[in-house]
Amino acid sequence: MNYNIVVIVSIVICAILSFLLSYYGALLILDENSGLFKVAQLVLAIVSMTTFYAPIKHILLKYMNIDESETIDD
Repeated sequence: MNYNIVVIVSIVICAILSFLLSYYGALLILDENSGLFKVAQLVLAIVSMTTFYAPIKHILLKYMNIDESETIDD
């Protein structure tokens, strides 16, 4: 598996996790009919995306035995 594919897979996994966590996290704080619900969901999604992206990418790179230096030759 190529480094670029690992990055895309980690972004997709992170986006799905962020969507679920931000929706249910905002639902715990606010009512779904509230005007601030979407704002809170957006803030939680941004925070969770930036928090989970690097560890997920690191785990996938370690699991697939891919070095970042291998892709420089491409």
